[in-house]
Amino acid sequence: MKQKSKLILSVTFIATFLVVFLLATFYDLEISRAICRLTGETYLSNNLFGRFFETFGESPLYIICGFATANFARGCLKIKKNWLKITLTVFCVALGVLAYYIVFQRMTEYACEHFGKIEFYEKLGTYLTCGWLVLAGGAIALTLYLTFKIPEKYLKGLIAFSFSVLIALILAQGWVQGVKSIVGRQRYRAIKVLEYHELDSLIDYSKWFVINGKRVVTEEMLALGIAKDGYKSFPSGHTCAAAMSFTLIFLPDFLGLEEGKRVKLKGIMIGVSFLFTALVALSRIVVGAHYLTDVLFGAGWTYLSAWVSKIIMKKISKV
Repeated sequence: MKQKSKLILSVTFIATFLVVFLLATFYDLEISRAICRLTGETYLSNNLFGRFFETFGESPLYIICGFATANFARGCLKIKKNWLKITLTVFCVALGVLAYYIVFQRMTEYACEHFGKIEFYEKLGTYLTCGWLVLAGGAIALTLYLTFKIPEKYLKGLIAFSFSVLIALILAQGWVQGVKSIVGRQRYRAIKVLEYHELDSLIDYSKWFVINGKRVVTEEMLALGIAKDGYKSFPSGHTCAAAMSFTLIFLPDFLGLEEGKRVKLKGIMIGVSFLFTALVALSRIVVGAHYLTDVLFGAGWTYLSAWVSKIIMKKISKV
């Protein structure tokens, strides 16, 4: 694709995103009312679409981190000093195990929460932990096996890509998680619960740009079933985690592929990452966990973080 065409496409995409975000700023509440599938009788939705993506939606963040640690481990094996080689390789593999452990732990927790099995989850905590460790060990072993199947000539690019993933992780997750408590935006599902009990539901509602500071769910709200995260709507952490798949869009740029293969692989990555992130974002609105601006910001900020990280590592690594 020519530079002029790329520029036109990029400008069109950014302009469209900003227009949609601006419209969502004014119509957030109305959009949630139209899309959300929650009666308010309970804080959590029974919608299967929403349940599925709440359970699996964060997975890309940890799976991509697992892939990155496998690349680091392979790179560490090139170190000449044995003690340093062994120490760093073991450390990288341990980080990979941790990443996959969190995947299985989070998925199990969400599943038990949705199906009312929290007591089961808490009762079998030790056994579940052992199970997650076994699964995580198997997952990192498989990742290492597949990573070593990639030709040696791509190793430098893979390591540079892995560093870009870490930078994107810090920029995206660090900002998103930090902003949640500062903004203190009320979740739509908290509004639905208050509406169901015929209470003043919109007294704490605010636009995404209003800085409310840290807000605490009251004892009365907890008694109604509203969770302690009732004021952590903006931005969407789930969408941010799903949007870490955007880092894969830039993977072909690190591998030095011929133009045809690079464009084809990049196209596949764009399609898969955007589709998955869009589904997760939609599911968050469906269950009342977030408003449209919440998910747009989470996805947009993560894409920007991935893009900036790619530029930084391309300049540093010169691949």
